[in-house]
Parts: sequence; structure tokens; C-alpha cells
Amino acid sequence: MRGATDWIPTQNKAFRDKQDVYFALVVANKVAWGIPDTAIDPMLILQAEFMGLYNIIKDREKRTAAQVADFNDCKKRYAKAWRLFHKAWVAFNPAISKQDMVDLVGKDYDSEPSPHPDINDIPLVGPRAQGGGDLEFRVRVTEDTKMASMHPAANLIELRFVILEVGDIPPADENDYPKKEVSSRAKFTLALGLKNTGKKFFGIFRWVNTHKPRTAGHWTEAISVVIA
Repeated sequence: MRGATDWIPTQNKAFRDKQDVYFALVVANKVAWGIPDTAIDPMLILQAEFMGLYNIIKDREKRTAAQVADFNDCKKRYAKAWRLFHKAWVAFNPAISKQDMVDLVGKDYDSEPSPHPDINDIPLVGPRAQGGGDLEFRVRVTEDTKMASMHPAANLIELRFVILEVGDIPPADENDYPKKEVSSRAKFTLALGLKNTGKKFFGIFRWVNTHKPRTAGHWTEAISVVIA
């Protein structure tokens, strides 16, 4: 990839144009890319808020300092949510082609063979309910029988999960899990809240490398634990 410039512009008009193209592509391809409405809808709400304020503050003669402050706050929240959305649903999504990624992010990608090998290992996951709605996970590579450990070719653990009533059946397809998280650590905690105590967590995990998304590893079978 050439250059290290930020893919989200800071200049207001460029930011507006970029987010318009990005989320139009996401909405148009959400089924093919496996991105659920539950992930997209909050972004569209922020987009509407941003555009409403942008249309106000672009008039330099009539805008007020308070309106500019509201716009800057909205833009900051939108950009933060956009980065998280991109990291969770786009950056290492194997269903998104190289050209689509260029259209989304606006960057050129190396066509050289990847220095990172494909990740064939499936994570071994040990979940533990900690109380208060928190779940602790220890993830390790197959060869490591005791210690939590990251795969040497991965820089993140990706997990998709759903919270169901005890006795309910989890999704059969990885794209049907509505929630998504990533961790750069092999031992991490997921805070699910007291409202979910007594329910059952189902999650699938895999190794990923955000620099070479298409080297992502295989998903685990569904891992389950009752939330305490």
C-alpha cells in the first residue's frame, strides 16, 4: 500500500463526499458482504445527523458558533464510529473484492504476493463467566497447550457472537451472528452487562491479520457459555 495518509479526510467537504460514497456502497452490497442492518443502521443515523449539521454550517454568513460546535462534535463521533465499523465489518471482510476495497477506502493495494502465509490454525478458546455480565476468554494456538497465545501470522482475534435464551439454537452461518468484536490480546474480557445474566453466549472465533485480510484463518465451531 502506498503512503500512510489517513483514509478518512479531515476537510469537511471531502469528509462529506467520502462518507456518502462509502456508506452508499455498504448499503448496496450489505447482503453480499454479510453486513447486517443492526450494524449499518446506527451509522445511517449518524450520517443523517452529520448531513443536517453540515448543511447548516456550510453557510459561513449565517452559522453560529454553537452550530459549528455541534457539527464538530457530531463529526468527531461519526468518524470514531466509522473507524470502528470499518474495522469490524469491512477491513478484513473476505467477501469484499480488492476493487471494492479501493472504492471504499480510496487506497492502492499491493499486488505483490503476501509475505504473510495463510492462517490454517483454528483458535482454541476457553471461556469463563466472571460475574456481573463479564466473560473472560483465553485464546491459544493449537500447538500451545497451556498459555494464552496469539498466532504469529495474526495481529487480531475476530469474534462474532449472539446472546440467546438458554435452549435457543445459535446461527448456522457465520454471517448470521449479529455482533462482532476484535481483540489484539489472547486473553481478554467481554462486558455484556447485567441485563444478559442467565442468558447464553454463542460465539465463533478466528485469527486475522488486518494488513493482509485475505489470509484470515478458519472459524471455530460455536463456543457457548452461560453469562453469570
